[in-house]
Amino acid sequence: MKLDLVFSGIGGQGIVVLSDIFCEAALLDGFDVAKAEVHGMAQRGGSIVAYTRIGEKVETPLIEHGKADVILGFEMLETARVLPMLKAGGTVVVNMKYIPPNCAVQGSAEIKQPKDLIGLVRKKALKVHEVDGAGIAEKVGNPIVVNTVLLGALSALPENPIKEEMLEEAICSRLKPKFHSINLQAFQLGRESVLLG
Repeated sequence: MKLDLVFSGIGGQGIVVLSDIFCEAALLDGFDVAKAEVHGMAQRGGSIVAYTRIGEKVETPLIEHGKADVILGFEMLETARVLPMLKAGGTVVVNMKYIPPNCAVQGSAEIKQPKDLIGLVRKKALKVHEVDGAGIAEKVGNPIVVNTVLLGALSALPENPIKEEMLEEAICSRLKPKFHSINLQAFQLGRESVLLG
């Protein structure tokens, strides 16, 4: 069993932390893991992409264009940007949040509307799971747990070989104890959004 996964979003959304948790869970579950990150102007809301490959034996962290099994998108525009990475028949989990890029705010670029972006995603992916990360995070009382909501959604995919309990253990290993309860709750609600959706 192997999984080639692309995490995509912007600086400040917790992409690096989430990809670290996912990799730690994979190691706990006995998989070989390789990971690479590409940071844009991360501190200023620039693009961040993390490539994660897990399997019996992984030689390199890099994923070729058109070879990713799953894209986990933290934001709609950044999800659309990495669509060329997705293989035919691949799956996308996308947080239904749209953050206009800085150039759109300054009025120097023509930007697609969110409905156009999700249309692009649906056209490319065989399966698309649209997650209301902000809504679920609000339900548990902390907007910062959107990334854990998305991890829960990822955990529910049939493509994901990592056991649920290993992901929960990695969450608790990485985060301070005072944040365990709210993050585990967010994780479960993220799982349910895919399982019941």
